[in-house]
Amino acid sequence: MSSRSFFQIFFKISALLTIVGSVGVLIESLQSIVSFFSYTDYTILFIAIISIALLVFTVYFLLFKGDYIINKLHLTDNVDEHLSIKMHRSQILSLAVVVIGGYTFVNEIPVFCHALYSYWQEGLMEHSYSYTSKGPIIYSSARLLVGLLLLGNTKLIVNYLELRRKK
Repeated sequence: MSSRSFFQIFFKISALLTIVGSVGVLIESLQSIVSFFSYTDYTILFIAIISIALLVFTVYFLLFKGDYIINKLHLTDNVDEHLSIKMHRSQILSLAVVVIGGYTFVNEIPVFCHALYSYWQEGLMEHSYSYTSKGPIIYSSARLLVGLLLLGNTKLIVNYLELRRKK
């Protein structure tokens, strides 16, 4: 494996971690866009659109413009040309997707259980469930879903990541 391939794989793994970590930002930004129509506060709308655009821009550059980043930062200048890793890049990406998906899923199970318990406790204390208390459950459910989708669609995700390299 060449050092250029190593950095490309590193950027793709970083993009996947960014996607998994940004579930909360996306939910909050979409909620801000929806609340804009209720309060017509342009500051909320501007911040939400900038957050989403920055996230999409970062993920796009990490996934598809790895060579550009490597060339601009001169990452392969002081590195030996060939690294001694005897795995194909798609196997490394598959392993990374499974690890990221598994970590996300396993890490989010206790958070989801805590959110459900807190929601139940709040219902017992107030004798009614409020709309705002469902937020942590929805957020945790979204992260659980992302983890399961990464685990279940590993081959599809790796093929998508490798699609641009093969063209």
